[in-house]
Amino acid sequence: MPPDGDFCPSMPGEPPIGLRKVPPPAVSVHSWQNVGNAQAERERRISAWAEWRLSPDDAPPAEQKDVSDLPMAPLSARERGIVRLDVTALAEAIRIRRYTAVEVARAFFHVATIAQDLTNCLTEVFFDEGLRRAQELDHHLEKTGQVIGPLHGVPVSIKDHILVKGHDTATGYVSWVGRTVAEKDAVVVDILRRAGAVIYVKTANPQTLLVCTGA
Repeated sequence: MPPDGDFCPSMPGEPPIGLRKVPPPAVSVHSWQNVGNAQAERERRISAWAEWRLSPDDAPPAEQKDVSDLPMAPLSARERGIVRLDVTALAEAIRIRRYTAVEVARAFFHVATIAQDLTNCLTEVFFDEGLRRAQELDHHLEKTGQVIGPLHGVPVSIKDHILVKGHDTATGYVSWVGRTVAEKDAVVVDILRRAGAVIYVKTANPQTLLVCTGA
């Protein structure tokens, strides 16, 4: 575990170090109803951007296992051009103002929404925060002619076990849902923000990560 407790629990069954323990609501924090509440809040946040949801006509048949190409299909040609760029090319395109940070963010929000509809891959969604950050970055570039850092305007998703200030860090454990709100960013998230990255979602952990129970 990192010395500042950026991720992984201090001991099995306890929230990670550096997280605020939220007082239990009327319903036990260990109940499935608490998980349902978290899922409903995530759905509410995504539904605020209804134009990006996967339409029934685009949904794959139940027997289709490989859906990796589908998130790109509903995107516009310009959006596909954005999300297909590697990090270096994308940061350069923003720097020379081929794309704005807001336009890039919205393209990534769009594809993330479709991926969520297909695979349930997102644990936390905060598009509003990401959009505000992208707007700040565009304003800075317009005003100064300089980027904030090497990742200026580049959207970055964060794994669920890594702290993002103000958001849950359940790490895939049902018993932590709703009581593991980060009071600070992890060091890596702070570095990404300082470099100009736009943090906009947290994504599910692979099952093998759950073997990490602290030491």
